[in-house]
Amino acid sequence: MTLAQGDEPMMSSTDRSPFVPILTVMVDYGNAPFLWLINNPDQGGIGGDCCDGTFWDESYLMSEGLWRKFADWAIAFDQTRFYSENFDDRDWDWRTFHARGLHLSHWLKEEVGEAYRVIYKKPGEDPNHRIDERCEILIDGTRVPLPLLGRHIPEPVRFCQHLVSGGQTGTDRGALDFAIQSGYTHGGWAPQGRAAEDGTIPLKYQLTALVEGGYRQRTRKNVEDSDGTLIVNAGGLEGGTLATLEFARQLGKPHFIVQVDAGVSADVIASVLAWLRKNAIQTLNVAGPRESQRPGIYHQTVALLEALDAAVRG
Repeated sequence: MTLAQGDEPMMSSTDRSPFVPILTVMVDYGNAPFLWLINNPDQGGIGGDCCDGTFWDESYLMSEGLWRKFADWAIAFDQTRFYSENFDDRDWDWRTFHARGLHLSHWLKEEVGEAYRVIYKKPGEDPNHRIDERCEILIDGTRVPLPLLGRHIPEPVRFCQHLVSGGQTGTDRGALDFAIQSGYTHGGWAPQGRAAEDGTIPLKYQLTALVEGGYRQRTRKNVEDSDGTLIVNAGGLEGGTLATLEFARQLGKPHFIVQVDAGVSADVIASVLAWLRKNAIQTLNVAGPRESQRPGIYHQTVALLEALDAAVRG
C-alpha cells in the first residue's frame, strides 16, 4: 500500500528554508510498519519504512517506551487483514484508532523536536481516509491539514461527495454499506448510545452518537446537516420515514422520494440524478424504513444507489 515515490515532493514549509526530514506515521501490513522517512527533498510519497512493530532497535528515532506504544497500535491493525474474507470489521473503530495514532504522533514530535517534521496519514483501508487524510503535527500539538498525495490522479465521478444516514437496519445500513463498498465517504448522526433495533450500531459505521436524543432527534439532525435527503421507501410513508419528510419540509431542505416497490426504472434514476444536480447536493442524507418494517429494503437501497453510481460513471 506504500505510495509511489514520484507522487509529490515533500518540500519544506517555506521555499527558502533548509529541508527538514519528514517522518510520516501510517500503518501498513507486513511486520506492522508504522513510520516512514523522507530524508531528501527529491523524494515523493511517504518515503521508506524506517520503523515497524517486530523489535526494538537503537537506531529508531524514538524512545523504546514510545516504540512499544506505537508497536501495540500498529500490530492491532496488522492483525486485522481487512482484505481477508475471515476478518469481521463490524466493531473495528477507525475513529478511536486514529485518535490514538494522532496522540502517539504528538509524543513523537515532542521527542524529535524541530529536527523532523511529523505527519500523520490515514491508511487507505479506512473508508473515510479522504476526510482529513493528512495533517502535520506541530510541537504544541496543533494539527495542520495537508493536501492529499497523488493529486494528479483524477477522482472518479460520483453522484455526491458524502453520504450520511442514521445507522438503523434497512435503508440506513444499505446506504452506509454502499458508501463503504463504493468509495464514497460516509457519516451522520446516530441516537444516543448508537441504539438500533438489532442492538447497537456497529462501530465500522463512522457515525456520531448524540449525547442526548433518540431516533427522532437523530433524524432531524441528519436532515438539517445535509444538502438534501433521498427517501428510499416501500409501501406507505409512516413512522421515522414520514418524520424525515416532515423535517425536510419544515427546514426547507431539498428532498426526493423513490418508491422502490414500484421498481426502479431508468427514468427514475435520471430523475434522481437531475434532482441531485439541480440542488448541487454534495452531502446526501439517505433515509427510509427499517428492515423489520419493510423486509428487503436494505438490498433495494443498495441496488438503487449502485444504479445511480453506474449511471454517473457511464
